[in-house]
Amino acid sequence: MKRRVAYLFGFGLLNFVLFMGMFTLLQREPIYSNTLGRVAQNYERTGDWNNYEIKRTAKPFSALRNDDLVTWDAAIYKCISERSYAKEETCYGTVRGAFFPLFPLLWKATGLTPIGISIVNYILFMASVALLLVYLFRSSMTNTLLLYVVLITLPSVVIFWIPYSEALFMATFIIAGLGVVKRKYGLYGVGAFAMAMVRPASAFVLLAMLFAELLVLLFHKDGSAFVKRVVVRSAPWLLGYAGTMAIQRYSSGSWTTMVDAQAAWAGGVQAIHGISDWSVEGFGLSVFSIFAVCIPLLLAGIHALVRWKSSAVKGLLEKLQHTGKEYVAVVCAAYLVGIFVFTLLTSGGNLHSFFRFTLATPFFYVLVLVFMDHLRTHPIKHALAGYAIGAVLLCWFLLEVEFGGSRTDFSIFGTYLFMATGLFLVMFHKLALPVRIALTCVLVLLNTVWNAYLLNAFLCNGWLFT
Repeated sequence: MKRRVAYLFGFGLLNFVLFMGMFTLLQREPIYSNTLGRVAQNYERTGDWNNYEIKRTAKPFSALRNDDLVTWDAAIYKCISERSYAKEETCYGTVRGAFFPLFPLLWKATGLTPIGISIVNYILFMASVALLLVYLFRSSMTNTLLLYVVLITLPSVVIFWIPYSEALFMATFIIAGLGVVKRKYGLYGVGAFAMAMVRPASAFVLLAMLFAELLVLLFHKDGSAFVKRVVVRSAPWLLGYAGTMAIQRYSSGSWTTMVDAQAAWAGGVQAIHGISDWSVEGFGLSVFSIFAVCIPLLLAGIHALVRWKSSAVKGLLEKLQHTGKEYVAVVCAAYLVGIFVFTLLTSGGNLHSFFRFTLATPFFYVLVLVFMDHLRTHPIKHALAGYAIGAVLLCWFLLEVEFGGSRTDFSIFGTYLFMATGLFLVMFHKLALPVRIALTCVLVLLNTVWNAYLLNAFLCNGWLFT
């Protein structure tokens, strides 16, 4: 097992070299203009915050600089790492409380530059995916390596290359999940406690876990065991939230720092007034997430409820109490469905950052690997049929919705890349090894170019995909 993790980690480092090499090459005018520049344009922002213009430009990629990485959420995390939650108007003081402290504390403790903490994020991400593969995917080392390099280059992984908290969110969940799978409560407790201090979205993980416990109760009808399991499994999360509030209280002097910050954001249930996003790039990735991940999971859940007494559903419910792998998978599915429903109810139709909360999460990766392991020993006809239906609905949605302009523009290329990568994963076990290797190389190359393009858009402070 240790050897497998070491091999995967080595390939993760090679991917780091590939990505940075690609990004550096595309900074050169002759290379850019004769390759990516033929099909894409970059962004350029001029003016100040209150009076700006974002326009398309044919210039090559920008150099990677520390100051350009400190924008949007990264700027808020940087402020917290330097000034904690002190009440003030400057340095995003009114909204800092909506951002949890573990990632800023990591940034402060390491003393790293924005580029340095971004590298730490990538290492956390690739190590997390490696651990997931080792524990959730049973196949040859060749297949494991091929799947690994595809998963760490998906069209959404740019989020793990910037100073955001997604990588730490993933790593802490992997620790908690391994604690469940290996039945080591101490490991689970450490992971859950830490995760509760990373992001407010961890509350959805706790709710998803309580949903899984409710399913166990409905099947086994053991009320006392249910209460005990809920108390034991909820305790680390509650302690983590208490720790967050204590840190905020210590630096701000108020126990309501989090609530006060949340009041600065628009929220509540809203009617959908039209589909929009903060960028075409983010819109495309979010649409894929909706039709290829969230809606299928929602329909699968409804199907399970309708066929509550079927042998398949009973078999799954039986495993929930005794098998950690199925338990973690149900928690992941419940989280993604919960985030989807919450977004439908509260976003008003604006999908900004939705793919961050779905595709750039440990829950998506867990379900992909559980699904891949299932396809290893089962026919793929149902998976192919479902994927085809989802692809048709996705394309129909893109044709019907006006937002985003031309569907042949490079800015929506990530959607098509994800569709191709998804089909490859469904077909993975049925492809001959040479074909599998060739397609893996093509997908890794294209996905790397796309993620480099997104990173450059972030550095240029163009239309935001996060």
